[in-house]
Amino acid sequence: MVQESTGKVMFVRDPVLGSIRLSKLQEELLKTVEVQRLSFIHQLGTTFQSYPGAHCMRLSHALGVSSLAGRIGRAVIPPSDDAASQIDLLEAAGMLHDIGHTPWSHTLEPLYIELTGGDHMDLVASLVNGASRMSIPGSGRIPEILERHGVDPEDVAALIQSSYTGPRYLQQVIFGEVDADMLDYLQRDFHFTGVAYGHIEVDRIISTMTIADGELVFLNKALDAVRDFLLARLQMYSSVYLHKKTRIVDQMLLRAARRSIVDLGEIGSFHEQTDDELLSFLVKESSDPWVRDMAWRVKYRQNLFTQVFRIDAASRSSDEETFLIQLRGLGGTPAEAAARLEREIGAKAGAPPGSILVDLPLEAVKVSEERFEKTSIRFLTPSGSLVTLSELDPPFSRYLADAKPNRSLLSVSCSPEYREAVRDACGKVLSEAAIPLFKGMDLD
Repeated sequence: MVQESTGKVMFVRDPVLGSIRLSKLQEELLKTVEVQRLSFIHQLGTTFQSYPGAHCMRLSHALGVSSLAGRIGRAVIPPSDDAASQIDLLEAAGMLHDIGHTPWSHTLEPLYIELTGGDHMDLVASLVNGASRMSIPGSGRIPEILERHGVDPEDVAALIQSSYTGPRYLQQVIFGEVDADMLDYLQRDFHFTGVAYGHIEVDRIISTMTIADGELVFLNKALDAVRDFLLARLQMYSSVYLHKKTRIVDQMLLRAARRSIVDLGEIGSFHEQTDDELLSFLVKESSDPWVRDMAWRVKYRQNLFTQVFRIDAASRSSDEETFLIQLRGLGGTPAEAAARLEREIGAKAGAPPGSILVDLPLEAVKVSEERFEKTSIRFLTPSGSLVTLSELDPPFSRYLADAKPNRSLLSVSCSPEYREAVRDACGKVLSEAAIPLFKGMDLD
């Protein structure tokens, strides 16, 4: 990312969006420590272990979302006395929407939720409206900057949390079925992972957006571009975001961080750290040899755990809600159920504690996948009527509603030296009558 000043105008050169022109508000927000911290948070967490080019940092994404939100606003907001302030509001929300991310982005968010009861969006809102601030020197200027530019911090926080009570179309730009966030991260993640599942026609999508009935809708001619966008999103979840190697590395890092932070109390405000700060501490300074070893494996990609057992979502014998209900019968929470399975598998395999990881992705991806089932995107027909995607293209909508990213309901990975013993133990433990939910399921 290269910044250039031309007179009083600042431009940022972005590898995905090209030259981004910043307003004074965007420029000031960019210089805050909360936003600059995102320069050291990987956009795709540990995905670079599977896709070596995936080293894009979350700051680039924040700039991209801010730029696209402004572009959408200028394309659809009718000329009025409030138009400029609404665009400022959108650009501010786009720039700030990720400042609450923990180190390694979504990888460690389950730990933050476990410790606080809230997610990174809650933290973003409190940082934006001034209810809290980071302990990092220089933090806490965001509310002041927003107010100086005539932007209400509470409105920005509400947009980010999807609780905004103003015009519906403004909320949809930041959090909708086709929003600035997804338009940026899909094409950005395509670029840095090197995958090619189709071209997202961002310019066409934005140019065919309009406001009708107080909502953000698409002109009828946008149908092909919207379909391509939705298919690309589905493919990215299947092949990148839920890649099995990424899930394994995520779990290794999460377990090491949980042991250090929760069990040993070694790190206080871990959510304020950057990726390298946290990983370096775990590798070099943790008092627990297991934590140091696990973090070392992640950092240097040495002796990573390998998947030995998997129950694929596509092979389930019952619906996923039933699976969750039954799973909770093994423990009070998915984490407790996983811990029980790890103990029982380890006992039969003769593998020591910490050498087996049971991953239950269903809870982690449930929120994201809710979007896959929604086909209420609305289109404005040439006759002036509004129709949903379901009405405009029923076959595609049915496909989208049924489609699921390629992922597992449950997987077991272990340290390579215990691979065979753990594989054999999984078959025995997961087929026993004491754990009935696995009966009748196709087991890989």
